[in-house]
Amino acid sequence: MAQQQQMESQSWQETMIRKSNNQEEQFSPDKIRRSVQNAGASQELADEITQQIQGSTHSGMTTSEIDSSIQDILRQRDMNAYNNWMQWKEQHQSSQ
Repeated sequence: MAQQQQMESQSWQETMIRKSNNQEEQFSPDKIRRSVQNAGASQELADEITQQIQGSTHSGMTTSEIDSSIQDILRQRDMNAYNNWMQWKEQHQSSQ
């Protein structure tokens, strides 16, 4: 069991995500958790979303794919956090 958990943790730690500028960076569950909480989701929901995303990531996955998954979950579970997430995203895109 501990060996399985270690293998699972190593797999996401080795996962490289492709950002919108085409650079790659190591997948970071903490970034997801923090972003979801900043959108207003509870710590419990942020942890659930982080675990779900962490379990479905793979090398080469894009930040857009991750963002879309987070949006889908927030839309189903917490409309206030979803609206905050979308508002932040709109502001961020217009400032680029």
